[in-house]
Amino acid sequence: MTEKINKISKIKKINVIVCAALSALVLCFAGCSSSPKAEKDAWYEENSKDFSLYTLKNGIPVIFKKTNGGQVFVLRTVFEGGTPLVSREFAGIESLTLEMMFHGSKKFSYEDIQNMQYAVSFSMNHSSGRDYSVAGIKCLQKDLDTVLEVYADSIISPAFLKEDFNQLLLNTEDSIQRTMAEPDGQLAMELEKAAFGNSAYSSPAQVTEESIKNMTLEALKAHHKKLLDAGRIKFVIVANMESEVQQNLVEKLDGLFGQIQPQGYKRPEVPKIAVEGEDIFIKNEQAGTAGYSVGFFDCPERYDEDYVPFALALMFLDDIFFDQVREKAGAVYSVGTGVLGGRQMLGAVSAYKISDLQNIHSLIEKAMLDFPDEKNLSGKLEQYKNKYITTLFESSQSGTGVAANIITSLEYSGKPDTYLKRSAQVQNVTAKQVYETYKKYLAPDTKTKKIRWITVASGM
Repeated sequence: MTEKINKISKIKKINVIVCAALSALVLCFAGCSSSPKAEKDAWYEENSKDFSLYTLKNGIPVIFKKTNGGQVFVLRTVFEGGTPLVSREFAGIESLTLEMMFHGSKKFSYEDIQNMQYAVSFSMNHSSGRDYSVAGIKCLQKDLDTVLEVYADSIISPAFLKEDFNQLLLNTEDSIQRTMAEPDGQLAMELEKAAFGNSAYSSPAQVTEESIKNMTLEALKAHHKKLLDAGRIKFVIVANMESEVQQNLVEKLDGLFGQIQPQGYKRPEVPKIAVEGEDIFIKNEQAGTAGYSVGFFDCPERYDEDYVPFALALMFLDDIFFDQVREKAGAVYSVGTGVLGGRQMLGAVSAYKISDLQNIHSLIEKAMLDFPDEKNLSGKLEQYKNKYITTLFESSQSGTGVAANIITSLEYSGKPDTYLKRSAQVQNVTAKQVYETYKKYLAPDTKTKKIRWITVASGM
């Protein structure tokens, strides 16, 4: 876990899948240095000291990141496994289960929780992704005991009331129908099928037209039991707490969550995702005179040595697309790059409100051929590096942002502090590396590389 986001965000629901490039591409802190090596040593070594690791009696790890100052407490519970553990017929069940877990519990009704949230000013939230789901709280430290009791009961003993489930199902069905009626929403769903249909991610994180028919309250209760597996749970905490206070909190967490037992969880394998199949065109009269299209292609994993040069190459491409495809050709309202996926990923180019459907793909691929050579890359590389780091700085300015960085780092590198190294990695990238990465992943070459396009429009 967020940016070339200004260009891509206009694609509404597509942007949920085509992650805003800079946040999805890397995690790092802000700050530049004339000496990358010195920066790496100073920043990483200093900030990695703020991490502490504890373990509950049932084996659940608790990762603390100490902040300096402030009284805001952020806790995130990570449920590892994600969509590879869910069959397509129950796609989205984890999202629905988490939603129901926060709709009242054994001790606290939904109305009680809402009133307490207003009175105490705390929040509980959740999200579901391809490789893991997250639930969490944010509150002031002085209210922590009260909030933790509510949160723990919601996680362990949700009420699962029939009337709440029925209403949630109606709301979800309505949302699906509205999404399918809109061309950009339909594109997002079709892209999901085309890009991941034959991969470990074949089951989407959100409920589909097909899976909603299979959702029952008993199915959600069964899935909840699977989530309560000590082997797939981690706690990440970001707060201004000294070690003694941290240890006291771990004891409280042991009392609240220590009864969760391991169930033999094994992390699912996620093989590399293949880009294969013909381009897809879908007719949708709601598109009017405009079109919507996303092309996906091979890209490196987020901790591969090619990843940061790849991210910088996409930044160059974004400006080339804007200049040539939007401004000069006038073929599209918005065009930009991003990534799809989780542990295994795909690169993506998205075009929103296309006015020249006949030529949009050839215009994009022609623009990709105009990528600067190594010599001409050097002139703007530092500018892009600084933009990269400055944009991402905002994600580390709040406890929730830091927690998201830690979780992504933990899940995809195996260590909670790997994200701290990103800035030095960016600073150390050379023009040669960026150009070689462009040639490897982005340069159009029908013999070895292919962009597969998914397009929604009223006609061609």
